[in-house]
Amino acid sequence: MAKNAIAKISDLDGFDRQILEIIQHDNQRTHADIGETVGLSASAVRRRLKLLRDSGFIEKDVAVLRTGDIGVRLVVLVSFQNESIEAFDAFDEQIRSTPEILQGYHISGPVDYCLIVQGPSLEWYEDWGKQTFMSNPAIRRYDSHVVWSCKKFETAIPL
Repeated sequence: MAKNAIAKISDLDGFDRQILEIIQHDNQRTHADIGETVGLSASAVRRRLKLLRDSGFIEKDVAVLRTGDIGVRLVVLVSFQNESIEAFDAFDEQIRSTPEILQGYHISGPVDYCLIVQGPSLEWYEDWGKQTFMSNPAIRRYDSHVVWSCKKFETAIPL
């Protein structure tokens, strides 16, 4: 593979797919350990991981925290009054710049956005929601759903 040659899933060979399966579940494994599992040297694994990162196929390496002790999580569905490119672009920027919004999806159907929000309390959320959504004239409605418990949370994408 040439540098930055990985653009899509079909560009990956079997070794790349195996490496990605492994690091999606535990990116703290050593190159030697991964290499032993997939049948490559540690240096070959290191080169492949560097190419996957440099090409943007691996977007980021993160630690996933247990959320049970860190406030309240909400699913917020947002509907726009007047749909326009400018309103969506402005809201997209607001999503990206607001740390309490962990995930933001522009979706199809009667709702325009689905957001995952994390905050310290429901009292906090009431005020935050007013400032964030009610102050935006483009938003017609936002529906909030408290997450009682998580039954499945997976970050690994099946390859």
